[in-house]
Amino acid sequence: MKIDDPDADDSARRRETAPSAPSFAPVEPDRIRQCERLFGLGVLTAGLIHELNNPLNAILMNAELGLLRLQKSVEPAELVSILQKIGQEAKRGGALTRGVAEFAEADHYAPNGSADLNGLVEDARKLTQAVLRRNAVQLHRELDPELPELPLNSTALVQALAHLFHNAAEAGASRIRVVTQSHEGKVTVSVLDNGAGIRSEHLPLIFTPFFTTRQAQGKIGLGLSLARRIVADHGGTIEAHSVPGDTRLVISLPI
Repeated sequence: MKIDDPDADDSARRRETAPSAPSFAPVEPDRIRQCERLFGLGVLTAGLIHELNNPLNAILMNAELGLLRLQKSVEPAELVSILQKIGQEAKRGGALTRGVAEFAEADHYAPNGSADLNGLVEDARKLTQAVLRRNAVQLHRELDPELPELPLNSTALVQALAHLFHNAAEAGASRIRVVTQSHEGKVTVSVLDNGAGIRSEHLPLIFTPFFTTRQAQGKIGLGLSLARRIVADHGGTIEAHSVPGDTRLVISLPI
């Protein structure tokens, strides 16, 4: 005689009504590129707000100084100097906003001029100084003064470097070293930090769009993938090596 097993029937019903595992449609490359660009634009704009304060304050200070000098009938040469400073700071502010506009409109980040890589490291430091300060991170630079000028997209490469600094600061690092070198027909910039490190199983995935281990902190995993895309559009490579307390990301660019 066959005896029905109520537990078996109940288990079968649970399997039939249990929700299936979520499935994700593959993200199209164009959509990934658009998301990366918007993400990068957000980071760039946040840094720009701080950077624009400096030229705007300088313009305001010199304009007020010029008005005071006019009231005292000073020599024309002194007014010329004040007006030149206003013009210089206005050009600086214009260059910052043009860089953001170019980045927002770009589909690719290939070189569009020549630039000093050491200067771009400094620009990236300024762009991220708020997050560095917030996380009590010291950034040390060891820059090769003999580096040649390179064909670069300056705004985009500053973005790539800023994402590396930002990522290290939020990974628990207290110290970041940035080293530039030139050898064997290429220039390298290495970003080394003493943070928690990247787990070995995660290391091959860190440049994958939307990969992040910090979802709980609201991260979306686009900073490093954007950095890799920018470097690749320059004909270069970016590599990561990590053990606890010693993580290094190395960008190599052709001369």
